[in-house]
Amino acid sequence: MNEDKKIEKMIRESLREEKPSADFKNKIMDQIAAIDEKEEKALTSLLKRNIMESPSMSFTSRVMAEVEKTSIQVVNAPIISKKAWMFITVFISSIFVFVLFTGEKNDAATQKIDGTFEKMDHMLSNSLTFDMPAILTSPLFGLSVFALSSLLFLDYYMSNRRMSLKV
Repeated sequence: MNEDKKIEKMIRESLREEKPSADFKNKIMDQIAAIDEKEEKALTSLLKRNIMESPSMSFTSRVMAEVEKTSIQVVNAPIISKKAWMFITVFISSIFVFVLFTGEKNDAATQKIDGTFEKMDHMLSNSLTFDMPAILTSPLFGLSVFALSSLLFLDYYMSNRRMSLKV
């Protein structure tokens, strides 16, 4: 134990606090400034050797040509699928047929059709009974819906044909 105390005492004496000189801070700051000055000179000489060149007049057009080559071609897919168009066609056609058959009733054939509808109405009287507004039963409405749907189909098929030629 005595030896441990002696060793501990020797260690404590050897670990004295060093006190820096009064101009220690100034010497460190001067060294840092010298290093910064050397780095500044090296950077300046490097920049002088590698002067930035201005791009040629066709630089933008060449870059844009490369961008266009690597860009992904976007193919416009139809928003409404073919099955949806078929459903819309059947729905609008059924409205059109309904409007044609429930229009003005001056004809004998129309009265026979109405008689058939009345028989079917009696069979289905517990279900599917509803009154449609007068505007939906007018022939003008049916023709308007038919014309609009025809124009939409024409536009759809023409736009698809034009796209298939591009691809």
